[in-house]
Amino acid sequence: MTDTILVTGGTGNIGAAFVALLAADARAPKIRVASRDHRSKGAALVRALNPETVMPVAFDVDDPESMRAALAGVNKLFVIAPFIADMKAWHEKIAAAAKRAGTIEHVVKSSVTGACGPDHDPPPSAVPLGHWQGEEAFRRAFPTVAIRPNIYMQHFLTVPGLYVPRADRFYLPTGRARVSWLDARDIAALAAAFTMAPSPEHAGKSYELSGPTAPTAAELAGILSLVARREIRHEDGADAFSARCKELGIADTAKHFYGQAGEGWFAKVDDEIFVRVLGRHTTSFAKFALDHRAHFADGAGD
Repeated sequence: MTDTILVTGGTGNIGAAFVALLAADARAPKIRVASRDHRSKGAALVRALNPETVMPVAFDVDDPESMRAALAGVNKLFVIAPFIADMKAWHEKIAAAAKRAGTIEHVVKSSVTGACGPDHDPPPSAVPLGHWQGEEAFRRAFPTVAIRPNIYMQHFLTVPGLYVPRADRFYLPTGRARVSWLDARDIAALAAAFTMAPSPEHAGKSYELSGPTAPTAAELAGILSLVARREIRHEDGADAFSARCKELGIADTAKHFYGQAGEGWFAKVDDEIFVRVLGRHTTSFAKFALDHRAHFADGAGD
């Protein structure tokens, strides 16, 4: 039987890579990409990956009819949550709608590293707690595997305050801390494997995910300089990052995550589950930089 898979957040870093993998899968699963704006350019782009199997669909957790239609006949669900205040309610609404659909056999939930309940010592901050509550909402209703990635390499592509294309410096307030940056494409690959071949071995479990090493910012600068074939410098400090954001006219919200990285929150290296399931380690930062060389190279800088 052909699988019908619904993915929420299917136009983002993880979601688009997940859709791309399944769009090329010879088993030809039907992929529904849930979106509040299923006619957006992002939705059109993921549909173009394979118009025969990929279909963007309207999906709004505050519109039960849109969820009912999107979930009709779906047997597998990959949940990627937006960055919102009430993650608990968001997940619970989807879990309830999925249960009403009556066809869901398996759920993969993208969470965050360190997700844990309120009784944990020390207690979690709002984001890890919200994701843990989301994990629990699905675990209560379905065989569910949760993946808990740490900080993404794609920040170098999508956070201008950190780096703008072809610049000669990046602004990362992590000091000498080691950070096990993780490529979002690896998260998608693991999620795709768990989705297409669910196993009782993984049901109900949560897996922490990281890159294969934990380089310092100085080491990242060395790698980027080699890839760009010119010097790319690291600018340290929260004040420098905030000033850069102000210069670009953007919020410095990411300073919070980089501060956590500087405190060692993302230092642990643990990609064993990738070796077990995919037969390989996660992508190195050097490989990520080479894959996106045009983003880093061939510019005069600023």
